[in-house]
Amino acid sequence: SSVAVVTTYISDYIFPSILREVEKTLAQHNCTPSLFSTQNQVDSERKILMNLLTMPISGVLVEGSKTALPNPNLDLYRQLLDKGLPLVFMHGGYADLPGALTVLDDNRGGGRALVEYLYRKGHREIAGIFKSDDLQGLQRYAGYIDALRDLGLPMDDRHVYWSNTYAKEKLLSGGPMDALDAVLDGCSSVICYNDEIANRLVIHLLKKGV
Repeated sequence: SSVAVVTTYISDYIFPSILREVEKTLAQHNCTPSLFSTQNQVDSERKILMNLLTMPISGVLVEGSKTALPNPNLDLYRQLLDKGLPLVFMHGGYADLPGALTVLDDNRGGGRALVEYLYRKGHREIAGIFKSDDLQGLQRYAGYIDALRDLGLPMDDRHVYWSNTYAKEKLLSGGPMDALDAVLDGCSSVICYNDEIANRLVIHLLKKGV
């Protein structure tokens, strides 16, 4: 049998290792994956879901597109559920789609843990870089801001940078960092949405002699 695996990206960042594990696990159960990539675009997601409705698949493993925003494709997800297909989301699901399983990281706990770690290291002005159109970004911010509040640290919106899919791609391809520099001004530490952003920021800060 075949299981559709829909992720935002296939060859970038964490996805090759995730897909290797998916393929290995499915093979142990005599299943093969059919891979699809949305590039985190809801229009691409829609085309893929319409295609899946016509395919002889036995289940769908999917990373939703822009999970922090209202999604126009819930009608197609509901059609997949109505067909009796198991539907499992990873990294972020849709609140308006009951009946689907979601496997999540502890994003809120992770955001909190990072602030608490930096606090123990003596940092009091802690900036944050988060992604606004994916659920993980909102949850990581929630943990960050909860910890700042509970530790009595400044909760200054000027030290929070909100990125999105388009801004992240521009940033990772070498785009200007002026806006980030302004957010970091006056801070001794920064929490990054993920390692991709952190790596780009480290390179930039080293060039500046930080």
